[in-house]
Amino acid sequence: MDSVVIAYQKFPTPDAAQSLLALLDQQRIAYEAHHTRPRFNAVLGTTSAEQFVVSLLPEDFTRVRQLEESQAASMPSNFPSDYYLFKFTNQELWELLSQPDSWSSHDVALATQVLRERGEDVSDHILQNLRALHTENLAAPNPRPTAWIVAGYLLALAGGVFGLGIGWSLWRYRKTLPDGRQVPGFAPADRAHGVRILWLGVAGVVFWVAVRMLVG
Repeated sequence: MDSVVIAYQKFPTPDAAQSLLALLDQQRIAYEAHHTRPRFNAVLGTTSAEQFVVSLLPEDFTRVRQLEESQAASMPSNFPSDYYLFKFTNQELWELLSQPDSWSSHDVALATQVLRERGEDVSDHILQNLRALHTENLAAPNPRPTAWIVAGYLLALAGGVFGLGIGWSLWRYRKTLPDGRQVPGFAPADRAHGVRILWLGVAGVVFWVAVRMLVG
């Protein structure tokens, strides 16, 4: 595949992804699927679990999500009467619909059905506006990770490789939006800190390696 694909959806196992893969094959939409190993993000302080990832071309994100929702809406709803979504308030259901990337297509279809049964107007125009606002909010830079920036400078001065990891994460971390766009995760000033931490870290590593060679 010549074009660059990015992660569209993550599953705990390959079996859980079969419905999506079948849809992609049926529609002849290009994709890649692979396992990922656990990864630690130095700035966010989180470790991702091992997952099965389905990646798409960015321009296919919106189309595939619409196909998933249409497929789920056309299938019979056999949810038990105590299914958790039935306990959601209207506001909670609207919030779910504004964030289809965070929920399964079946939950999105059920939320739409429940709201309409409760007399709510769930039009395509309203959904488009809600989702555009959600995407705009997601595109905003993350809050400044002050503690990690300070730690990055200190570790870089000490010649620690962990400092390099913090600098790289600040500089290069990007968020994938529901429409397939990728945007920087941090504000320009924070990314500038990342670059400075990287250079300082490189200098620190070289300095301490030189000291050990001279002493040793």
